[in-house]
Amino acid sequence: MDPEKNVLEEGTATIAVELTQVEKLNELRKKYRNADLLWKLITVVVIILAIAFIYMAYMKIVFDDGLLRVIVACVFLLAIPFCLYILPLLFKMSSKFKAYNAEYKNVFLQEKINAELPKADYKAKDRISIKEISECSMIRKARSANANDCIEGTYKGVDFLRYDMELSYKKSRKVSDCVLIACSNRTELDGEVQIIQRDFKIGKQLYEMPEGYQEYVTDDEKFNKEFVVYTAEQEIASSFIDKELMRKISRFSGGGPIAAFFDKKKVYLIIKRKKDAMEAPVYKAVKENACRKEAEKEAEVIKNWVDLLHDCVVK
Repeated sequence: MDPEKNVLEEGTATIAVELTQVEKLNELRKKYRNADLLWKLITVVVIILAIAFIYMAYMKIVFDDGLLRVIVACVFLLAIPFCLYILPLLFKMSSKFKAYNAEYKNVFLQEKINAELPKADYKAKDRISIKEISECSMIRKARSANANDCIEGTYKGVDFLRYDMELSYKKSRKVSDCVLIACSNRTELDGEVQIIQRDFKIGKQLYEMPEGYQEYVTDDEKFNKEFVVYTAEQEIASSFIDKELMRKISRFSGGGPIAAFFDKKKVYLIIKRKKDAMEAPVYKAVKENACRKEAEKEAEVIKNWVDLLHDCVVK
């Protein structure tokens, strides 16, 4: 048998399997999308009926004798069991999305992340509470934090944890999508140094200087316009922040404004995002190249950040 022909057939079979996986994912996506659209349509109808009922009651139309009163009464008598029926639909929708999202991550993200970070493990279902990540000063004073999509591993000898995180800051109820990267790094710091991008917001709240801290102004005007540095003692920041660190932080791209927290044993990086990363699309078709590229991009952010720490932080 011709070896080249055999390799070609194997390659064709692999492509066919991948296409089948994409098709299956899109079928799961359509089921959830249709359920979601149906739920939204029903919600709109119920709201319209409720407004109509309130209006008619106010105008005393409902209480008039005649055919209209009978029709309105029948509509609302039917609406009650109908609403009771659609409530469980919400839970069915949730299970549909979980099944689709889990399959999406298993098919596309797991493989790519393992290829980019061989010493890492992707745990899509792992969740973590604010209590477990409260060593970071910003998270400690957050109103709420919820994290999942964990990538845990080692890169260039640095242990790291990466989470998608929903964070709510101070009294704001608005939740912001973020990425948290926690790295175990040993530095010569005797206290915490915070480097915050000036447009970094959680909800609509700008990050505020912690009580007992003071602002450290560097000798780089361009850096000062983009970032603010907070520290408990000026000497700690002046001995830690040098031109190379400022240059690399200015050039670092994580997909949104950043807030970095450095202390003696750990470094926390929080990246503010416009959307939750690595989540399965609902209203757009699943495309293999785009999905794998997203996973590659998330792995690249971790690697770039660890490289920055290696060059500028680890002593």
